[in-house]
Amino acid sequence: MPLVAFDKKGNRLGMGAGYYDRTFGTLSNQKIKLFGLGFEVQQVDAIPTEEWDIALDGMITEKRIIIF
Repeated sequence: MPLVAFDKKGNRLGMGAGYYDRTFGTLSNQKIKLFGLGFEVQQVDAIPTEEWDIALDGMITEKRIIIF
């Protein structure tokens, strides 16, 4: 999933429209893993979340693969 920023807990900051949260929220009973794709510089200390936000299972950057 594309993103603007992510934190060490797997929270992501998207573009603000909530498209991915709505889409993957309807698939919560499916066994899918959600990975973000971005750069190390996009990691921040913390991202505020709302109850409808869907966290990532992992993150792929230019340096590593992170499993949350």
